[in-house]
Amino acid sequence: MGRLLAEGRSVTKDLVISGLIEKRRELVGIIDNLQRQLDQHHADLTHIDGALRVLASDLDPETIRPKRAYRRNRYFARNEPSRLCLGVLRTAAGELLSTDEITGQVIAAKGFDTGDVVLRAAIREQVGSTVKRLHREGAIGNIGTGRASKWKLSII
Repeated sequence: MGRLLAEGRSVTKDLVISGLIEKRRELVGIIDNLQRQLDQHHADLTHIDGALRVLASDLDPETIRPKRAYRRNRYFARNEPSRLCLGVLRTAAGELLSTDEITGQVIAAKGFDTGDVVLRAAIREQVGSTVKRLHREGAIGNIGTGRASKWKLSII
């Protein structure tokens, strides 16, 4: 019986090791592929910078800010955060709301779990960037700065 137990552990250990080896092979393959893509993008960038230096000698390509990659959010449809934030501010009828208050109402409007701290943090980040953009566009106004900012509709 003792020998059977020892063999069982060995078989389990072998399965775990073979699974880890397979996972490692998979990850190394992904990393190699991404590294090749990165190397190609660096080469393309070098060629574009060279062309820019020839065609616009007064332009330093290093001063060109990178375009921010858009990260699709699985919580909202296209333009939904803007619509929800504006809807929350409309129902506030001119009352100033903090980003946290707007976030809470957006979560409730979507029917999400209001007690999920991780979800709340992710949506708060999205709401924060949405209200800042709406403010830049003139759709909403704010009082205060940073975490103390309060938001309201510019035109009711």
